[in-house]
Amino acid sequence: MPSRTDSLSPTHLTSIALSALLLAASSARADDAASTATPAFLVSGFGTIGMARSSEHQADYTDSPSIKPNGTGVTRNWSPDLDTRLGLQIAATITPSLSAVLQVISQQQYDNSYRPTIEWANIKYAITPDFAVRIGRIALPTFLAGDYRHVGYAMPWVRPPIELYSRMVPMTANDGIDASYRTTLGEATNTLQLSYGDDVLRSPGLTSPSRVQNIAGLFNTFSSGPATLRVSYQRGRLTVPDSNAFFDLYRQFGPAGTAIAETYNLDHQPISFLSLGASYDPGDWFLMSEWGNGKFSSVIGNQTAWYASGGYRLGSWTPYLTYSTSKKHSPASDPGLDATRLPAYAAGSVGALNGVLNGLLKPTTSSTISLGTRWDVRSDVALKLQLDHSRPTNGSSAGLIRIATGYQPGNSFNVLSLTVDFVF
Repeated sequence: MPSRTDSLSPTHLTSIALSALLLAASSARADDAASTATPAFLVSGFGTIGMARSSEHQADYTDSPSIKPNGTGVTRNWSPDLDTRLGLQIAATITPSLSAVLQVISQQQYDNSYRPTIEWANIKYAITPDFAVRIGRIALPTFLAGDYRHVGYAMPWVRPPIELYSRMVPMTANDGIDASYRTTLGEATNTLQLSYGDDVLRSPGLTSPSRVQNIAGLFNTFSSGPATLRVSYQRGRLTVPDSNAFFDLYRQFGPAGTAIAETYNLDHQPISFLSLGASYDPGDWFLMSEWGNGKFSSVIGNQTAWYASGGYRLGSWTPYLTYSTSKKHSPASDPGLDATRLPAYAAGSVGALNGVLNGLLKPTTSSTISLGTRWDVRSDVALKLQLDHSRPTNGSSAGLIRIATGYQPGNSFNVLSLTVDFVF
């Protein structure tokens, strides 16, 4: 799936939220001049400076293959683009019940630029201390690290396991509305969240933005002491306009071609995603694991992915180990149209069409073992070193991009990453 566009929401929800935030900021500065007891206007930030190197030199490895145009491998030996980013967040308290937030991030985009994008821009109204409604561009709490997946300092790893976080659901926020209700159960809390919205997305090589519409989500998070459990379910409709021309070519070959186009096209196709996650962090050590199942009624197909990770804190050092894997459950190939039943002048075109279709159906699944360590240099800076050993499954390309002629599918490879994460 493709990546987020850099513009504001095509609906007017995000623009409304952004305007409200700017007004809130102005009001907050005035309030701060009169009283400094409780800041009503807060600016914070985060960032990562990183470098990564892959042992596979016939293709590029990147953390988000459907979002970023290149990485480390065939393009360059060492790449800063996988993890390097800078984020700024502005939060404003307008009244005790009304608040707003704006988050802007600069990181590698689909067009190879670092043009800043608006990740969050929403206003929140707390009807009661436990019941709140937001409108605008809102973070999707799909995963345990959903609210802070861009904040490297907040995570033990260099990056979240890409088999689940990046390849399955690259969306991190959408434009719409959500409501959350929190209940207290003794020392435990349970938060139920409902959301609805749209997203406009871009991918390298596509001339038109893709759309994910009518995204309805249900998220439930239960926390008790060091334990957290999360269940999430989302469904919507995916449209990739650039794919229409390809499937229209199949339709020109009558009922057989139309059947193929209807099976695999990306025009307003239903998608859904279910995930389960659990973590336990008593302080000295941590364990966490997540599982996800995506159903895509199109050439993307059905997939599952999961990971398990654990680490131990030794003073300022946190060594950790992670295993992640993904699997495609729908057909990885299709015979397509039978060229022998067509005139000779059409056989070559049909062969080319079938070749492209099977290239799209080919899985990008893999299994990865990650060994790394985090060193907290100070309270706001952490250095990380991580080595990933990735093994493509079923002869796939493991999500590698910019594949060169000499690439051999199915070969395992290693990725070494070094990052400096900070907050301010």
